[in-house]
Amino acid sequence: MSLTLRRALTLIVAFAIVIGALAACRNETQNRIRRSIQDFTNVRMYITVYSYDGTTLYEGAVDGKVTRSGLRSDDGSEQQSGSYVYWYDDRGRYHQTSLPYLVSTYDRGVPAP
Repeated sequence: MSLTLRRALTLIVAFAIVIGALAACRNETQNRIRRSIQDFTNVRMYITVYSYDGTTLYEGAVDGKVTRSGLRSDDGSEQQSGSYVYWYDDRGRYHQTSLPYLVSTYDRGVPAP
C-alpha cells in the first residue's frame, strides 16, 4: 500500500471517528462545540426581531450567542408555550423575547455591495 493511500485512509478513518463522536454527543454538547468553533473563528452574529405582522422591531449585533429556552414536558419534547430567546448585545445589555426572530452572520441592515 502506498504512503499516499495510507494517509488518505487514515484521514478518512479519523474523520469518521470525529463524525461518529459528534453524532453520539447530546444536543447540549453539540451546541457547546459549535459555540467554541464560533468563538474560535470569531464569527459575528446579528439578530432581527419581528412583530407578528412582520414589522422589524429590533436589529443588532449579538455578543456571544442567542440562547433559546423553553419548557420541557415529561416525555422530553419541547413545548412552545413559555419559549423565548435571550442574548446580550455588543454593549452588554440583556435582551429577551418570545417574538419571531432571525439570526444571521451578516448585518441585514447594511446593503450588499
